[in-house]
Amino acid sequence: MKKKFLFLLLAFVGLLTLTGCWPGEIAVETEFDNLKGAGTRTIVLDVMDDTLSETLIPNPDDPDGVKDKGAVINDKHIVGGIAEIQSWLEENAPEFITVETMRTEGYHRYFTLTYSFDSFEEFMEKYEDMVNLSTTMSWEDFDDTEKPSWTVTGNKVVFKESKVIFEASIDWAIDGIYNNLYDAADLAGYVGKADISVFANYKVTLGDGYFEELQHFDPEAPDGEDTGKMIFIVSEDFEVEGAYPKSNLGLIIGSIAGGVVIILGIVIALVFYKKKKVA
Repeated sequence: MKKKFLFLLLAFVGLLTLTGCWPGEIAVETEFDNLKGAGTRTIVLDVMDDTLSETLIPNPDDPDGVKDKGAVINDKHIVGGIAEIQSWLEENAPEFITVETMRTEGYHRYFTLTYSFDSFEEFMEKYEDMVNLSTTMSWEDFDDTEKPSWTVTGNKVVFKESKVIFEASIDWAIDGIYNNLYDAADLAGYVGKADISVFANYKVTLGDGYFEELQHFDPEAPDGEDTGKMIFIVSEDFEVEGAYPKSNLGLIIGSIAGGVVIILGIVIALVFYKKKKVA
């Protein structure tokens, strides 16, 4: 499947040879508020920008600098610079998505996309719209096991989602930025669309249920040269189960029904008493 956003190049001092790349990182966080599936989804694109740092950014795959991988550099191969991502998103995101103002923290630039939904049905409608914005795939390319599902039993619910369908839902942005902002000729043969981003973090809150899979550095993981590298999303599927407070509707209806019975009893008793008195 396709991935997305910015890349960060590694270079050795005095050399022009490309030695590797560090992609922009995608995080998604979803909060479901009730059994209907109403809630909010937030997608954050985190791009490191060495032009905002007084010193070069340490390579995240070599945080201690012991493998001589070189520092991260960025903002060199996006036409107009990283800030152009903000303008492109504002112009091209679906109408139901709010593109928040670019946030800068240290050498990180965060691009945040949010959208809300009043039910799981609306969530699915917007999901389908986002997948169909892709120029390379459509909603019909995926089977039911890959599409999100929402199963309610009493006050409990199970939400399922696949990695492949989430990545498909943001391909419109990956593809658009790669083809409209990325200076492909500058790094032709080295970096392609699939190299400029990585799915890094996933979180879901659902009633009293919570699930997260976060990026982390694994010093024992082989990376082809030595050991140790950043580990991103490895799960192909996500499943979250949670429960919401039981509804008081039954109690309310029962109380009303009980009150009606009492009132009817009083009315009948008064009518009977009145007839008896007249007689």
